[in-house]
Parts: sequence; structure tokens; C-alpha cells
Amino acid sequence: MSLVLATQPDAAAEASAARRHLRYGASPRALQALVRAARVRAVMAGRSHVDIADLEAVAAPVLRHRILLRLESELDGLDADTVLESVLGEWRSRT
Repeated sequence: MSLVLATQPDAAAEASAARRHLRYGASPRALQALVRAARVRAVMAGRSHVDIADLEAVAAPVLRHRILLRLESELDGLDADTVLESVLGEWRSRT
């Protein structure tokens, strides 16, 4: 849940990538999709539990179309994957 909350610009810290670059963050449905994709990845690896690595591996494909960048960030040449990598890095440092 903390990963999806990290994409919310209003809930993010002042100097965070989400606050600087995102207009809208991921929704509760994004959390459901993230958990499902992480479960599938864990099962494919032969595990019955989800690991942080599973969440990190599926975060960009699941969340890239569930966030909306600020116009300024798009004009600066940023894309969703770049911003998500920054958000993931900040999230990793907190967990």
C-alpha cells in the first residue's frame, strides 16, 4: 500500500518526485493490480509468498498507465517510467 501512496502527489513529501512530476497518482485499483501481478510473479518463481522484489519488478508495467504526469514534466521530456523509477527509489529508501 505504501508504494501506491508514494505516487500520490498530495500525500508525498515536499521534495518528492511524485509531488514534482505527477498530477494524479495511482488509485486503489492500481494497488489491486499491483498485488495480483506480484502474486503471479511469485508463483511463476515457485514461491507461495510475495517478496519486495516482486513488487519492484511489476511496479512500472502496472503503474505506468495509472499515473498522470504534470504538463511541465512532459515538456521537460520525462516519461512515466522515469518518474516511476524515482518514486520507486524514494519508496525503497523508506522501506
